[in-house]
Amino acid sequence: MEQNNSMGRVMNFCEWVVRFAYTNVLWFMFTLLGFGLFGFMPATTALFSVMRKWIMGHTDIPVFKTFWRAYRGEFFRSNAIGLILAAAGTIIYVDLAFIYPENAFLHILRFVIMTFGFLFFIMLFYLFPLLAHFDWKKRMYLKFSLILGVSYLQYTLTMMAICAALYVAFSYLPGIVPFFSVSLLSYTVMWLAYQVLRKAGAAEPDSAESLVMKGADRL
Repeated sequence: MEQNNSMGRVMNFCEWVVRFAYTNVLWFMFTLLGFGLFGFMPATTALFSVMRKWIMGHTDIPVFKTFWRAYRGEFFRSNAIGLILAAAGTIIYVDLAFIYPENAFLHILRFVIMTFGFLFFIMLFYLFPLLAHFDWKKRMYLKFSLILGVSYLQYTLTMMAICAALYVAFSYLPGIVPFFSVSLLSYTVMWLAYQVLRKAGAAEPDSAESLVMKGADRL
């Protein structure tokens, strides 16, 4: 009996290894399908959609079909949000690169821009989980990804720490990057974001109204 249980755990582990490798390859393929620039956002949203299904217990879903449906359905909306993020990120980067603190005012201005940059970074952790979980207007994703990131800062900091640890691991094991890098990162972020959604009472997509109401209370 013990041997059967051990074999079952090994088989389950191998199955998850294959799942992560397969979805990682899918992400690379579909990112290239959109010529990189226009493939990154929908491919990442599709990857988070698959991870969300797994985390919710639907491990027997058709992976390719689920990935393709999310990629196609979110192609334009995710790219529109991506353009907004790219513009905001570029402005923050340029401001930090070219504003030198030569006097007190510029010191304050640089600090304000760094604060906006940190909030922008926080928002990115929740954007894709919300894109995969809810069907909202574009501004809602930006708004509530920031609200959740700040309101549940302990989860956000945990995301940052785990992602940093995975980055270090990948730098020492570059051979696994094509197979496990993006999939492991997305699963980690999606799992933690799902815990946040459960705490916010919005673990189910049809419970979005409660998240909106709580978000309004936090403004």
